[in-house]
Amino acid sequence: MKEIFENWRKSVLTEKLLLKPGPGGWDLYGELVADAYAHAPDFDPNAARSFESITPFIENMFKKIQSRVEVQFVDEDPYENDDHMRREVANSGVLKIWNLESDHPVFDHGTNLKLRAVHDYMAHIQALGSSGTGFDMKGEIQAYNTHLKTIPPSAAPALFTEVVGQAAFFLNKGHFPKQKIAFLPGFDYHNIGVIEGYDIVAKELVKKDSE
Repeated sequence: MKEIFENWRKSVLTEKLLLKPGPGGWDLYGELVADAYAHAPDFDPNAARSFESITPFIENMFKKIQSRVEVQFVDEDPYENDDHMRREVANSGVLKIWNLESDHPVFDHGTNLKLRAVHDYMAHIQALGSSGTGFDMKGEIQAYNTHLKTIPPSAAPALFTEVVGQAAFFLNKGHFPKQKIAFLPGFDYHNIGVIEGYDIVAKELVKKDSE
């Protein structure tokens, strides 16, 4: 089990990202993802199986997390930012997870909350020491990349919607979105930063035929 956690930590610390911070890089990428999420259908039956395939991963990793910290589900957002979360968990041994806005068309309430715990602990807390694992767009991309290494390929489109899609919507629209069962077409789920219709030039997105 220790090896699993160390591999997650290493993958975050060494992640090479295709884009850079700024208006032409991750900021633009996040805007495009947020708009795609906003226009996605609430429920696409063809996407449901991909979401269902994440469940065994959630259950397995949540059990491992419980051997390291106590997980508590609370009614208020417990942390101001990622640094605050890491300090509090290090000092108390307790990871608090917000339990509202958790209605999900595929995951039951408990599974959805466990996914939040897995995401926060494995991607944000285990990556302590990395400068790019905050709650900003770049940090959430790195979080997604670590999750991606532990799930079956069929689950990648769903995980992209759950992690990247929801984070991008929240960061750009200012509120937590309705959780959707849908794919976000046009985005490369394995090479994050690649989008149909755009080139990457000097780690920035440039619309094709616009140079």
